Amino acid sequence: MSKYTIKGSSALDNKIDSDLQRIAEMAAPFCLAGVLLGGYGRGEGTPFIHPNGSQSPFNDYDLIVVVDTLDHTVRQNFQSTEIQLSQELGLPVDLYPYLLSELPSREFSMLNYEMKYGHKVVWGDKDILATLPNYPHDALPLSEGSRLLMNRGKLLLDIQQRLANPKPLNDAERIRFIKFIFKVRLALGDCALLAAGQYDIAYAVKKKRITDLIEFPDRDAVIAGYLAAIALKEWGDYSALEPFDLPAELEATRALFLRFFPGYRTQAPSRARTLPAWIRERLYTALPKLLQKRATLPIGLFYRLQRRFS
Repeated sequence: MSKYTIKGSSALDNKIDSDLQRIAEMAAPFCLAGVLLGGYGRGEGTPFIHPNGSQSPFNDYDLIVVVDTLDHTVRQNFQSTEIQLSQELGLPVDLYPYLLSELPSREFSMLNYEMKYGHKVVWGDKDILATLPNYPHDALPLSEGSRLLMNRGKLLLDIQQRLANPKPLNDAERIRFIKFIFKVRLALGDCALLAAGQYDIAYAVKKKRITDLIEFPDRDAVIAGYLAAIALKEWGDYSALEPFDLPAELEATRALFLRFFPGYRTQAPSRARTLPAWIRERLYTALPKLLQKRATLPIGLFYRLQRRFS
């Protein structure tokens, strides 16, 4: 096992180290700490396997940057830094500012829970995550699964919109859309585990637990997709997916999603007491209709609201 992946090489570790050092050079002067999220932050990221066998980073670099003050100028600074770093490193770099004073009261979300217990502080105060609340391991809100499913369902909508254009996909688009479909399959499995009270941060644990779940809708299809998606995360050999029929796989995954999402939502009743929660409820209702091309909400508005309230 490497530093950032399950099966990646030491050369890949060195490349990610170098990229993170560059991100720190640009961002650290404006914040107290940087926390690496996502697969690389958990040590379960994807090594992208090239035809010659070499490896390169594939996951986005998502980081929480902890700041003393947060205003429009600070946000603009990080946004311009994101653009520069993304162009320089050839992968999306997203910097999410968190106020230091608000860490002890951060909401019990999947992001904050996983950041607290499963991610890496790559610069700054190594103990800064200790100031987050002690989130209980067995009480992650089911509403977080609804939010995850909305964000992954949006990826299906992205593919659907692009395939409506007769222009052929280029290689980069094809790989990105295959990745999106497997992200949806991961989300379905994660939410099956969450609904059963068996969720865990590590995929090494989750891929064992999911096969022990006895009964839930589309069990066999969800488990098969979940395990295949984890395998692709661990070893990102997309050349092995040359026969992958993207339109057919989109249709199968969309149909599975449209069956799973409403059933999951019945287990996660609305607690829409705030404006963001209320808007998310409206987005949850709109997404299946958009995927079935029965839109009741303009797709551009859906995208704007989803980006803001996801």
